[in-house]
Amino acid sequence: MTTLADRRKNGLSSTDRPRRAPFILPYLVIALVLAGYGVFWLAAREILQARLTQEADRLRRVGYRVELAGQRIGGFPFRLRLHYDRVSLVGPSGWGMVAPSLDAQAFVYAPGHWVILAPGGLEVERGGDGPVSIRGEALRASIAGVHAAPWRVALEGQAMTFATPPTAHPFTLAHADRFDVLLRPAPDRSGGQLLVRLTGATVASSSALAAIAGSRPLTLDMAVRLTKPEAFKGAAWASAVHAWSHAGGEAQIVRLQADVGAASLSVAGGALHAGEDGRLAGSAPLHVALPSGLAVLPMVFGGHVSLPIRIVAIAAALVRGAGGALNAPLQFQDGRAVLEGFPIGPAPRVYRPPVAADEARP
Repeated sequence: MTTLADRRKNGLSSTDRPRRAPFILPYLVIALVLAGYGVFWLAAREILQARLTQEADRLRRVGYRVELAGQRIGGFPFRLRLHYDRVSLVGPSGWGMVAPSLDAQAFVYAPGHWVILAPGGLEVERGGDGPVSIRGEALRASIAGVHAAPWRVALEGQAMTFATPPTAHPFTLAHADRFDVLLRPAPDRSGGQLLVRLTGATVASSSALAAIAGSRPLTLDMAVRLTKPEAFKGAAWASAVHAWSHAGGEAQIVRLQADVGAASLSVAGGALHAGEDGRLAGSAPLHVALPSGLAVLPMVFGGHVSLPIRIVAIAAALVRGAGGALNAPLQFQDGRAVLEGFPIGPAPRVYRPPVAADEARP
């Protein structure tokens, strides 16, 4: 055994052994990284708060009614979670939505991709027609790709129910198993693509369409190609649609198929756009097939009946005289909808143009 005398003899002592550096540096680096990340998350939170406030103020300036109550932002460390006790967003035309509660979240390193959930359902304002209350097992949306045109937007609803108050005009549907809307860039990147699918829908008994649907389910499958999506820009919906249409943007129908029992309505081809008056313009080839002898109630021609119901009603009347099938162009021109040369009502309003100063005077 080496003694102290031997170590001294060999020129070594206990004080000559190399000392290890203090093991504090890694902990200091970790602490600095965590502190820096905390500052980064707080900065991202403040940026989100500022952008939400700016956007709400911008919408109010162009005539929107905006209410954002009970806002809370959390989600540290990896997410930004946004909660509202109540959200109301209604445009100048009276169309909009109200949510009794709304939750949204995005990863803090991907703030351009948001997932939104409405756990308490939605209330859709329909201008002068009154609200529609929507409830479901899942009402959610996903928004991404906001730096390209068009955005990638997905809407999804499952086990949905629809209800209107006694003072509102009835809504066509009472229930739907599933409803999906998908907006995305076209596969060839030459425009945008809009896909809509409705399955397992039940027509409300108060709807004029109930005369055709009865207790049978309604399904809808639609695919539309959107040209020039990069021109869809503006301070609000009206200005964005006007700019898009003025640049030559169109909604080109790839397919539209609606079935209820033995009755069907389909469109393949045609192009639609928004006219200067804010109403739908263009034409599309319409094909309608109905069981022979199907009666159409006179009520569909009177009272407050939406244009889609009027189209079905007029087509049904023509089908009865054509032996069960009809192929005819549906045209939207000069603010009117025309089927087989027969005006069936005003063309749907896509946006409401601003009233000129001289027109606004009484």
